[in-house]
Amino acid sequence: MNDKEIRKIYSIIEDYHKEYLIKHGVKLPKLFNKDGSYVKDALVLIYLARFYPNTVSVVKDELTGFMRRFYPNINDVQQARHLGAQKG
Repeated sequence: MNDKEIRKIYSIIEDYHKEYLIKHGVKLPKLFNKDGSYVKDALVLIYLARFYPNTVSVVKDELTGFMRRFYPNINDVQQARHLGAQKG
């Protein structure tokens, strides 16, 4: 997945967030940190939503491999499990 695809998927997520979720207090992570790097939670959402509206199962190792492209020293990605419980 390249930067253009990441931005496109994030834009779709933003649209759905504005239409369906913001009114329920669900927070959407920003796409970029202040230093210009991608926000980890945003990358997780993007990876999980990449084939929306079709759904696919994602194993933690697969998600960790994707995240290591942006954060090479990341150990074990837990964000996917915690997004719903902690962020909305």
